[in-house]
Amino acid sequence: MKTLIFLCFVFAAVSANFIPNEFLGRWKHDKDIKFDEYLESKGVSWFVRKMILFAGVTKVFAKDPNDAGSYVMENLTSKKNTKYEGVKLGHEFTAEGMDGKKHKITFSFNDGKLFEKHIRIEIDKTPEEVYKFFLKDDQLVMELENNGIVAQRIFKKA
Repeated sequence: MKTLIFLCFVFAAVSANFIPNEFLGRWKHDKDIKFDEYLESKGVSWFVRKMILFAGVTKVFAKDPNDAGSYVMENLTSKKNTKYEGVKLGHEFTAEGMDGKKHKITFSFNDGKLFEKHIRIEIDKTPEEVYKFFLKDDQLVMELENNGIVAQRIFKKA
């Protein structure tokens, strides 16, 4: 019986319908690993890459005060901000991405990681992008992958 209870607990923790409190809060960009190479592999021009790298970014994950069980997700930069309110894990919604284009966006939490999936609506034949967030050494790590290049953006709690 104890084993069954333990397995139920593990299953619930692996594919949760909530974001653990450790992920919530303001996270300020600290450093990058292979992020310029990642952007280059996506065809981003040198000038735009430098603008992206220069723009400081703060990520905010918070419980939505107006909707229990929902979240507010924000990207705050010196160039452009995005704010997604009423986000429910596993539910797709349409909003503007950092590129100014409409995206279908889905957040999910599995195996101790937060996933953010984007599908660009306005650009045909663009593959979906999935950003993976996890905690490591009191830092938030955002992992991105394209054409075999794995990049990381590291954030510290603000």
